[in-house]
Amino acid sequence: MGSQTLARGALTVSRTHPPSTPTRASPSGRDHSLSAAAARVLRLEAPAAASSTYLWNRLLGLLCSGRGGPGPLALARRVFDAMPERDAVSHNTLIACLSRAGRGHAAERARAYSRMLREDGVRPTGTTLSALLTVSGGDAASACRGFFRQVHAHAVRLGLCSNAFVGSALVRAYQRCGDADAMFGVFEEIDEPDVVCWNIMIDACARSRRTWRAVEVLSRMCRGGGVADRFTLASILKACSRGQDLGLGMQLHAWAWKIGSESETATCNALITMYLKCGGGVHSAANVFDGISEANIISWTAVIAGLVQNGLAMEAAGFYKHMVRVGVKENDFCFTSVLSAFSNLASLEHGKMVHCRAVKAGFCFDTILGNALLDMYFKCGSSADAQFVFDAMQAHDVVSWTAMVVGYGRHGEARKAVECFRAMIDGGFKPDSITFLAVLSACSRGGIVDEGLSIFRCMAEDHGIKPDREHCACLVHLLGHAGRLNEAETLIRKMGLQLDSFAWESLLSACGIHGEVELGKRSAGKVMELEPWKDGPYVLLSNMCAEQCQWREKETLRGRLDYSNVRKDAALSWFPVSEAN
Repeated sequence: MGSQTLARGALTVSRTHPPSTPTRASPSGRDHSLSAAAARVLRLEAPAAASSTYLWNRLLGLLCSGRGGPGPLALARRVFDAMPERDAVSHNTLIACLSRAGRGHAAERARAYSRMLREDGVRPTGTTLSALLTVSGGDAASACRGFFRQVHAHAVRLGLCSNAFVGSALVRAYQRCGDADAMFGVFEEIDEPDVVCWNIMIDACARSRRTWRAVEVLSRMCRGGGVADRFTLASILKACSRGQDLGLGMQLHAWAWKIGSESETATCNALITMYLKCGGGVHSAANVFDGISEANIISWTAVIAGLVQNGLAMEAAGFYKHMVRVGVKENDFCFTSVLSAFSNLASLEHGKMVHCRAVKAGFCFDTILGNALLDMYFKCGSSADAQFVFDAMQAHDVVSWTAMVVGYGRHGEARKAVECFRAMIDGGFKPDSITFLAVLSACSRGGIVDEGLSIFRCMAEDHGIKPDREHCACLVHLLGHAGRLNEAETLIRKMGLQLDSFAWESLLSACGIHGEVELGKRSAGKVMELEPWKDGPYVLLSNMCAEQCQWREKETLRGRLDYSNVRKDAALSWFPVSEAN
């Protein structure tokens, strides 16, 4: 009877989604193929099967084996609802499918778990809880903290907290939402952690910037008889990201030699990143790269990104050129790093070449890569190309909009920057503090005083963002350059910026524009008091005195500058060699 019901269910699915021969890229084609394959599996196995639930689970697993797209997921829901009986495997399969489906399915995942408990009365397993704790890239992990705690409570009731599988999933979940105390507490409850548990805990500590806690966990692992592998080393090396971590990173490098992992790709990639982040020198990173048994795209990207971060954009560009020559294909992260190099070099021609390669490789619609292209085009002086890239992007995020506001502001197109800011809000995006700083800077450069004041007020009133010192200093610059110097000075005192040298420098610069010597003297005195090593206030104030023909005071300031041993840095300029010829 069960086999006949199952066969009818398979036939229904097959009729509802009849097989066809669409193009390979069509999502609907994949759905039809899945339904046809499912019906075929059922027809072949139904006569020999003793349990209809087994075959239903096979069908459900087949539909859920896709990438969680809308078609297979919808079919999976229909098959799940049509099942005459459901067991733990059925529920686990659907919950895991919802976990892989990406953004927007967290609530549905919770409802599926509730249905498992209340409607079907099925006891959850470790696999169930692990699938529930999976957070996809689109879900806000911090917003799931309450749900994680509920799942944790269920694990305690079910006696699964000591299970290594469940415990590892809880560690990862709490790390994602930033609850360090819960993360460490859960790990202590695991009875017999295996190497995977230890690696997950070390990786969680590293991602949480708790370097020495990661070292402590590694030490406990070794004392307990655990054997570290390449993933252990790669995880703990992530924690070495500052200059003071270089000694630890070098010790870990020596340990890699001791255990024979010095040439493994994952370990070497982490070592390259460590040396370049911790200031261990380009030569050390190059030596590690030369010793890799099989360098992959991650290895090449790690070197390029590290060189860019160390201000060696020209070297990064040369390394990328060598990479292309040896035939290594870029990925989206590699393109992003290379674009940063050409952004720093302000090389529009090479940036366009990389853009063309990204389009040919099929990465032209990636949001992160699109953001890097926006930054590159604006830094290279081509706002028209940046606008073209923005319009061509399939999806925007807050970074995309902020890049447009920053770019137009730097190019002196304050009105366009404000228009982008307004369009961002109208599009349902929530601006952050960086976005507000960008639009206030644009208003300041463009002299749009009333618009800037309105945006400053709406920060706290409409968006709940408390202005930082940078925002206030930007407003001081805006008021000062508009000639409202007394208002700017009042704002400094009202907002508690008396100890902020940047605010006083902004006011001093505005005084220089409007020839307000007395206020300029007060502002310069504040900067000299807060940052006596700077030459800027001496130079600005002496220039103001010269414009007012106060030659005696100008000479006095120059003498103070010489007496204080503060030296003005020589200005530099550069231009392409082709133009020099």
